[in-house]
Amino acid sequence: MKKIIAILLVSLAFGVKAKENIVIVYSWTPADAAANFHRTLADEANKIQSRYNFIFDAKPGAGGSIAANHVLNQNNTVLATASAFFIRPNFFPTESHDISRFKSLFPQCSAPAVITSKKYRTWTEVPTNRPVTIGMSGLGTTTHLIATQIAKKYPNLVIVPFKSTSEAILSVLSDSTDMAVNFMGDSAQYVETNKLNVLGATGSKIVNGVRPLSSQGFTRDLDVMDVPAQLLVPVTFPEAKAQEIRNIFVQAGKRRAVLDSYKPDYCQSNNQMSDQDIQPWYAKQTADWRRLTQGVNLK
Repeated sequence: MKKIIAILLVSLAFGVKAKENIVIVYSWTPADAAANFHRTLADEANKIQSRYNFIFDAKPGAGGSIAANHVLNQNNTVLATASAFFIRPNFFPTESHDISRFKSLFPQCSAPAVITSKKYRTWTEVPTNRPVTIGMSGLGTTTHLIATQIAKKYPNLVIVPFKSTSEAILSVLSDSTDMAVNFMGDSAQYVETNKLNVLGATGSKIVNGVRPLSSQGFTRDLDVMDVPAQLLVPVTFPEAKAQEIRNIFVQAGKRRAVLDSYKPDYCQSNNQMSDQDIQPWYAKQTADWRRLTQGVNLK
């Protein structure tokens, strides 16, 4: 009898196929609001199927290049990234990652950046006859490129790099700088308590009552400078498997928990983008950010 039970248990063990692990590698600190987009997606994707076990991990550093190169060198990994993925190789071509070795898997959402100030309530209050400082999250970043666009209208603007958008906001709050480039989720608590003013946003739509910068006399390049959260895979990733995973993410992307995770940064969902639109969208981002980095000085 014991022998029969043992045989049955062995047969059962072989009949149950273990889930295959897929690691979602986030390019920045896991404490970021955007990290929740990908962490929540992994959780919801695990609830709706039994083929894969999606695991969230973070490998911050080098403007996202550490995570990107890790994914290129590891099987069963997916890169969770944003606009910095397209920007950094243009500034550091030999020290970052190769964009051409990746393809889009799953767009998540696109978040507007905002210009905030404690001192100024509108752009008409911003002086043009003396230096005005604006903080952003480091040279060669998305927020740096946005600041350079603002400087086209305000050549008196002095761009001040910080390690993060949070530090840039704190600098404004302490009156060390006049303005900052950041995200709605970063500044919401200060805006709600009237400690900060929002002067405008990237993108072409009014978001939470904030007007686009391009509608206030700034260059229309700012319309395409939202920050797109997205998942990528190496071009060597098996196509059938990539499509299977994408289909799972599309279904998980409809769930309320995923959509709610976008709300703190007012990240507009594009996670139901059609299959045929994904790669053209990816190609356009590559071209747009390459163009927007031209002539930008990192010194």
